Amino acid sequence: MSLTFERPPVQQKFDEDGIRNMVLTRRQLRTEWAEVIRKPRTSEENWSALLPFPNTYENAFQTMCVTTAHPHHAHGDRLCLFLNGTAGDPEPPEEVARWVETIGKPVAMKDFLSLSFAMDYDREGGSPQKPQTPVGALRAQAKPYGGSAANAQTTVAADTLAELCVSFLVEMTCYSSADCVVAMPPSDPSKQYNLPQYLAERISELWGRENLTQHVRTTKARSSIKALPMAQKLDTLLGTIEVDENVFSGKKVLLVDDLYQSGISMNYCGLLLLNAGARKIFGLACEKTCRNDDNVSGR
Repeated sequence: MSLTFERPPVQQKFDEDGIRNMVLTRRQLRTEWAEVIRKPRTSEENWSALLPFPNTYENAFQTMCVTTAHPHHAHGDRLCLFLNGTAGDPEPPEEVARWVETIGKPVAMKDFLSLSFAMDYDREGGSPQKPQTPVGALRAQAKPYGGSAANAQTTVAADTLAELCVSFLVEMTCYSSADCVVAMPPSDPSKQYNLPQYLAERISELWGRENLTQHVRTTKARSSIKALPMAQKLDTLLGTIEVDENVFSGKKVLLVDDLYQSGISMNYCGLLLLNAGARKIFGLACEKTCRNDDNVSGR
């Protein structure tokens, strides 16, 4: 009997209970994680890299670096990568140093998706007291609120945001195996303009992947889940999103949203896609909110 091995990035299995009990952790290495590459204490030891958690980071390393490493899930759910064959080297592998610089720019999420990144925080370093990031400012311009209609300024900002997404996807080669794009379905499907759907369409065109957004839809409008306790967030979502059958079998889906908050919506949609036959879900959001207290309130 022949054995088949899944090439990274690997998609873990999860279910509704996992989402219901999820407590999100996120990190931006360049602002929140002082030291990734660790120098060996003796000449007999290998160089290593220490990362905040294995989710997203382990898959990103295994798909972006050819340097062989032994991954170890250490105390506190840290990911330690022992870089094989580097004992006695005066410097770490150049490829790993470049990877750390690249992976340090976006915000990585510890959730259930195979890859889960936001290009940046809404505000610098994830601090509400600091100025808005360029990505955060663009998203604010590209998403009209209060029922306002999209205008020329909205479209220009959305187009720029889509171009940034594609540049990010090209640089982050861990996403390269994605073969289709899907936008997170809106909470209110009656609105004529929806930023995630606009972004998915433009990313599909610029990145050369099939846009399958029309096969994932909101079946009934739902209220905002932002202020709800974690368990109620999922309950509010259940039964509001529908995925067409026989469309996503074997697909590796880039799931696009403009804003990542608690992660419940994105992971629930990802679960529906996996249940419909998709192989892997690669999450990409434009920005991550600074707050995480809405993820644990009411526990």
